[in-house]
Amino acid sequence: MDALDANKEMLDIAESKKVYRNLIHDLLGPNRLQIADNTYDALCCSGSFSDGHLKCDCLEEMIRVVKPGGVICLIVKEAFLETVEEYKRLEPRMSELQDKGLWERTSRIVAEEYVENGNGIIFIYKVL
Repeated sequence: MDALDANKEMLDIAESKKVYRNLIHDLLGPNRLQIADNTYDALCCSGSFSDGHLKCDCLEEMIRVVKPGGVICLIVKEAFLETVEEYKRLEPRMSELQDKGLWERTSRIVAEEYVENGNGIIFIYKVL
């Protein structure tokens, strides 16, 4: 299991957990990461889709680094899908990538009380 974060302090905390094989200090976005195509069986991202963090343009890079048949799980605070301008485009962008045949949504689950006073949405996609 690897950890990727643009924040060095967060990677230092991740390192202290002693569970990660690689710690990658980079920003997930439209830029190509120093990770080979089809590297991972799964990718999980929680708390990264919040105002000022990841943007919708990172989805293609997520798909690129996950093997065909692999799973991408994204957890987003439900309110952000309605209140953050960038994330109002998130679900439509996810649908566009599905229409292009890059991935397929397997579920969209409401996680009640994901954060204090707010639900989360768990998106699970299978990479094609």
